[in-house]
Amino acid sequence: MDNNGKSYNKVLLMLTLLLGTFSTALTTNMLVTSYPTLMRQFSISSATVQWLTTGPLLVMGIMIPVSAWLLNNFSLRIIYLTALGFFFVGLLISYTANNFSMILIGRLVQAVGVGVTFPTIQTVLLVIFPPEKRGAMMGLGGIVIGLAPALGPTVSGWILDNYVWRDLFGLMLVPVAIVIIMTIAFVRPVIKVRKSKIDGIAVALSTIGFGVLLYGFSEVGSDGWGSATVIVSIVIGLIFIGGFAWREWPQQNPLLNIRLLSIPSFTVASVITALSNTAMIGVQVVLPMYLQNVRGMSPLHSGLMILPGALVYGVVSLVSGRLYDEMGGRRLALVGTFLLTIATVPFAMLTRETPYSFIICEYTVLMIGVALVAMPLTAASSIDLTGIQLSHGTAVNSTMRQVMTSIGTAILGSVLANVMAQNNPAHSLLQTAPLAFKDQSYIAAMQGFRAAFLVATAFGIVDFIFACFVKNERKEA
Repeated sequence: MDNNGKSYNKVLLMLTLLLGTFSTALTTNMLVTSYPTLMRQFSISSATVQWLTTGPLLVMGIMIPVSAWLLNNFSLRIIYLTALGFFFVGLLISYTANNFSMILIGRLVQAVGVGVTFPTIQTVLLVIFPPEKRGAMMGLGGIVIGLAPALGPTVSGWILDNYVWRDLFGLMLVPVAIVIIMTIAFVRPVIKVRKSKIDGIAVALSTIGFGVLLYGFSEVGSDGWGSATVIVSIVIGLIFIGGFAWREWPQQNPLLNIRLLSIPSFTVASVITALSNTAMIGVQVVLPMYLQNVRGMSPLHSGLMILPGALVYGVVSLVSGRLYDEMGGRRLALVGTFLLTIATVPFAMLTRETPYSFIICEYTVLMIGVALVAMPLTAASSIDLTGIQLSHGTAVNSTMRQVMTSIGTAILGSVLANVMAQNNPAHSLLQTAPLAFKDQSYIAAMQGFRAAFLVATAFGIVDFIFACFVKNERKEA
């Protein structure tokens, strides 16, 4: 029964949310194989183009805490329709864009919708299924939240090889329109509505804080770590984030219940999922650029290189959910973060001759590690949460994941651009010794890619350390 006492079809409800979230999640990392194409099309740098990933991730991180308030104040159907509406409009803006700025604006509008659909499906899963089934259902949710972004680069590569860059957005309009119709037909109010006022000051503090902080990290690629712009932006961002935390902590009905971070089991599990996602997205952003710029691959072929890992991720997500129901999260976290780390290390040693089979295998192992962590640890974070804490816990967990991924991706992109810029040969060498210029440009590019992958490896190491503190108990029904 829904909140109005009417029966509803749980399968069709979940199918609608899964399809909707899959459609929106597919685009979160879809453009990484298109970066070289867009860089040439609009004459922009790698530090600039990566805003198409980091910008939307940040908007998602800002929207997710707002989604907790939305889920507690409005009907599920209204919320989901609104989110899909924003996503549809954002696709239209990017599809009709004539410059990079409009593409980015469209991406940011899309992210408003994605930032609501992600926590919505997680909250609904936690509400309509009992604790003993949450692991398996979170594994199913992991397919859309994790597999869709992993498939995105391959899908975009196929589109770019057969159509034009605009179709990256245009071809998504039809499935989104279908999900909108399904939402009207099948989504019912299954989350209890508790009316409350939204804290506008808290929204402003979090938006400014996270936005300025991300801007600071993103500018490293062009200005360097010692730049006044970088340092001042990071400091101001941290001050506003501190103000947000200071305002939210004592609130009885906070926008984002950061008091949940005082629960060790929740905090540890949330940090692990955030760092795992950061390492995964970071590699997904940098690897296609290496394959296209250094190895000369087409967008489709670079996407196909990471397709096996994406498919394995989907299978392991289902298995890992059941494994969590049987054995808890500790062993999964240790094995998953270990695989993630050891699979990332070889990427920091790539050369122009590294066998493709080796790259495919390493990426697949990385994705197995992430799959063993993602949804099981999301379920583990709810061990000590009850009632309304579940929706707030989902919001805090998702916010941490998106914000840390956004900042982490910005750091990787900045390190890549900064190291390449520092080692690039003088342009005058192109006229006097073109072969030497080509060789030195290759060396500079490889140094940049290796440095970026080393940062991703560092994320994995920290992730493994946190996994050592995972609480293994599970609540029984």
